[in-house]
Amino acid sequence: MDITNEPKYRMLSKHGVLTLEIRKPCPFDGGVYTCKAVNDSGEDTVECKLEVRSQVFKEEKKNEK
Repeated sequence: MDITNEPKYRMLSKHGVLTLEIRKPCPFDGGVYTCKAVNDSGEDTVECKLEVRSQVFKEEKKNEK
């Protein structure tokens, strides 16, 4: 799936560091992401596996006196 034009995903480049930002991630967003860089010297790809886990909130106990 190409995420280039998807508003949920934002790709940033700053000082040679590339970042993929996923807005409001959910378990569906988990999987293998591939980044492909292309320039006059050639191209290269790198893969990264992302696992999105549900966040568990602990219920706060109120002190009763």
